[in-house]
Amino acid sequence: MSLPPDGASSLEPAVWSRLEAIVDPCSRATGAPAGLVSMGLVGGVEILDHPAGAEIRVTLYITEPGCMMGALFALTAERELRELPGVQAVHVSVDYGHVWTPDQMTPEYRQRLAELRQRRRREMAVTGPLRPSQ
Repeated sequence: MSLPPDGASSLEPAVWSRLEAIVDPCSRATGAPAGLVSMGLVGGVEILDHPAGAEIRVTLYITEPGCMMGALFALTAERELRELPGVQAVHVSVDYGHVWTPDQMTPEYRQRLAELRQRRRREMAVTGPLRPSQ
């Protein structure tokens, strides 16, 4: 990530916060909702200061080559970032060629997933596997 010029640096926490607020639907389906930052789907953020306002450039990743969420993530990120005060322009791109791995998730989110999986294994040991009704 590039460090923004002095005038734009105050935007950086807000940019990362807005990107984290965009929840990956697959993470929600697992029962452990996570934002784009926690999932490791933010490839980079650049904030450039201009006289008319800040220009924000963001690169996003997707978890799988066939994931259809890339365009929706980009549109949502662009909309959210444009709402920040002092922002003049937002450019969000999706790097479809990037090979994402779970190692890119934040350590906190990986820990949360590990705890969720452990809890589910314990529950399965107590209740047994789910069986279809007969």
